[in-house]
Amino acid sequence: MSLWSILDKSQRLMRALASVCLLGMAVITCTDVILRSTINRPIFGSEEIVSIFAIMTIGLALPYAHRKNAHVGVEFFFRMLTSKNRKRIKLCTDLVSFFIFLVLGWQMCGYGLDTQNSGALSMNLELPMYWFVYVLSFCLFIIAFCMLQDILLSLQGDDKKK
Repeated sequence: MSLWSILDKSQRLMRALASVCLLGMAVITCTDVILRSTINRPIFGSEEIVSIFAIMTIGLALPYAHRKNAHVGVEFFFRMLTSKNRKRIKLCTDLVSFFIFLVLGWQMCGYGLDTQNSGALSMNLELPMYWFVYVLSFCLFIIAFCMLQDILLSLQGDDKKK
């Protein structure tokens, strides 16, 4: 099994997990609102749970958004360039983005270690926060490797998106 097929499978798994987190956000929010308005009993820690789900949704969805080119771009000016210049600019931005996400993932690992060593817990539910930091760090590494794949395909002259 190649590195790229492992990357593709992990990206698909992350997309599914992001969907589950998004569904969890909706279920918790709706249930909390219903319980709060009907029997005046909100779900304890619902804001915290929804916040954690939101962070996980965003982090887990990043590789899929990159794969589908769902990120913001300056298309108006970009389309006025020649095809050769567009490829050059895309390669440069992919290289810069790759290094940024690699550094962000590395720094999040360090932050996760600091959070783990300090014993930081969430405010209401007292969940260990380092797990969520590690998951987000993993997501940043995965998107960095997705960008590396784009860079290598671009250098090989393969313009097709996976």
